[in-house]
Amino acid sequence: MTRSTKFTGGFGGVSLKTPSPAAQRIEAALTAHGAAAPLIRKIVNLAADTPPGGEAAALAGALAALYLFNPLDQSRSGRFMLVGAPGVGKTLAVAKLAARAKAQGAKIRLVTCDVAKSGGIEQLRHFAATLGLEVEIAAGRDALAALGASSGALLLIDTGGINPYSPSDRAALEDLAQAARAEPVLVLAAGGDPADTVETAHVFRDIGCQRFLVTRLDIVHRLGSVLAVPEALGIAFAEGLSATSLSQGIVPFSAASLAQLLLALAG
Repeated sequence: MTRSTKFTGGFGGVSLKTPSPAAQRIEAALTAHGAAAPLIRKIVNLAADTPPGGEAAALAGALAALYLFNPLDQSRSGRFMLVGAPGVGKTLAVAKLAARAKAQGAKIRLVTCDVAKSGGIEQLRHFAATLGLEVEIAAGRDALAALGASSGALLLIDTGGINPYSPSDRAALEDLAQAARAEPVLVLAAGGDPADTVETAHVFRDIGCQRFLVTRLDIVHRLGSVLAVPEALGIAFAEGLSATSLSQGIVPFSAASLAQLLLALAG
């Protein structure tokens, strides 16, 4: 016996199923996170037949059907440049990625081109010293272009925050990424306004970012802005990070881990 009804209103005539009580709990959780109503309807429709107690698996399945999950592969050499607006946690993200990679036995090179911010280099040097690593300074395009091959090392590049609405800032950052021959990876802080977050992410996607890290997951309770970015732009979830200690709080995003986080934060 089917439990679907035809919806002929503003959702494109899509056949929507009557959600089970478990799917209704998913709907309540997403509403608490401030997710957009059209997205909630999509997810609830995918999870409509969820049996009691199956919320996490059903939500994970819906997220996997809707979004891309592509964590950074630190098991081999790569070149990643972390980019974003000021104050989103790029330097701590670089340090956490380096700490995890070192724990996995990877060879690491840490580079910063964040030479304008007061204390930026010192902060990364502090983290690097904790890990027994050195920090290379590349102040500008030519210095990044001269970095050369990484000889099997994971190359992590910290950058200064840019104003995403400044054409000159955007052009300069894109030039740096091309000079370093590195993949730009967007760093976003959780908890922002969804519309502002999408606008910011759109700018960085146009620079070349195809995946993003989310910081401050331990100090927010609403992830509507986090869900809005891949929904609007199609870029992939990569890693989730806390704002706490260097050795803790970095998890590769998967549909299952994101589903668990959404349900846990919503209570």
